[in-house]
Amino acid sequence: MTKPLIFITGFIMLCVIVFASWNTFETLWRINHKNNELTFMGSSGWQWHNKSQGLQIKRVDGYLPAMRKVSDSKEYASLITITESGNYRGFVFFDQDCEEGAIVSERVTYSAAEPPKLEVLHCLHGKLVYMKNWTTAPTERWRGRVGDFEFDEALNEWDFTPLQQAYLKSVAELI
Repeated sequence: MTKPLIFITGFIMLCVIVFASWNTFETLWRINHKNNELTFMGSSGWQWHNKSQGLQIKRVDGYLPAMRKVSDSKEYASLITITESGNYRGFVFFDQDCEEGAIVSERVTYSAAEPPKLEVLHCLHGKLVYMKNWTTAPTERWRGRVGDFEFDEALNEWDFTPLQQAYLKSVAELI
């Protein structure tokens, strides 16, 4: 009677150890995978602003900060910053190597109600980049398509407070 009980207890312990090891491995893999987003496309200096939303922030002395989000597909990163004049500037960096100075353009029809729009990708720092400016904080979905390069980012879910605070601090005057 004791031999089967020892065998069953040993088997249960082995199952518990295997299960716990697998869960630990999965958790560590997810953490490492998420932290790899901070160095997406070889970039450095990014920190998590809101890890659950995937929003990152980069602060460099003497410059206004930037925020970015790496797409779930890992094909591009959307980046937003505020210019010294207070406008918002957006970039979408595609993980596609290119020759510096190259341009890719296409006339794209988004709906039957609108005329085709000329969309352009520029090669900056060896990556294809889509650019846009806003006079106020963007609050819509930002979508674009040029050839096989497509992006869709819900900017209405981004918290631009750190960018706005840094901008206001940069233009504030002591009285």
